[in-house]
Amino acid sequence: MLTDIFWLVVDWVSLPMLLVLAGVLVPRKAFSDFPLFSWYIVISCGVTLARLFAHSSTIRTYFYTYWISEVALTVCALMASYELFGRRLFPNFHKVRLYRFLFLISAVVIITLTVLTAIASVRIDLVFIKITHAFDFLRAAILFFFGALMLAMGRRWTRYELGIASGFALDTAVFLMTFAIWTYRGKTVPKVLNELPVIAFDIACIIWLITFLKPEKPELVPTAPVSPEVLIEAKKWEETLKGSLGKKKDAD
Repeated sequence: MLTDIFWLVVDWVSLPMLLVLAGVLVPRKAFSDFPLFSWYIVISCGVTLARLFAHSSTIRTYFYTYWISEVALTVCALMASYELFGRRLFPNFHKVRLYRFLFLISAVVIITLTVLTAIASVRIDLVFIKITHAFDFLRAAILFFFGALMLAMGRRWTRYELGIASGFALDTAVFLMTFAIWTYRGKTVPKVLNELPVIAFDIACIIWLITFLKPEKPELVPTAPVSPEVLIEAKKWEETLKGSLGKKKDAD
């Protein structure tokens, strides 16, 4: 009885955290700074609510509700991950030919391997699972590639960027680990291992909630003292500009 209650809490505790997080994102202006991530949180709230209502229906209804919504949710997570790295941390990524080439190779390899795995299954009820896994692997490739690029270039994270990336990284890493266990052990996987992706998402929600509870402090750019020579030179340019404007008015 207590075990059932525990797993029930694990399965649905993300819903209240997502609702609170969606409300916290508004005063933090996250919808303007991180629009795709913000909408990912909002869509996650709707998806979790839909699954909660479908949970009281038949097993087949819940199965299709879960995996169809999981495809949409994974696509949103993929877009939010690219927003973080491609638009925030590396806005000029598409202009560097080497980066484009490396990323294209990584994406093609990941997609090809996943599509080949999906083709091996002809059951229609497994198609949604295979599609979701394909997007998850692509998201993992993006996180791994840009994360390694951040370390190699010594780039600095802001508080919000680090929090978002940490949540996605944990969620993706646990998925890859669980997927490897599922592939190796098949149906003999214990319940606790099956629940690892859910637990990882719950922890990711906690990370995001803690990250956005406090406003991000703007980075203070240190200013060097201005030398007297620079002030004198600036004063000369100001007097010259005023004289030039005065001559133009006299001529008019």
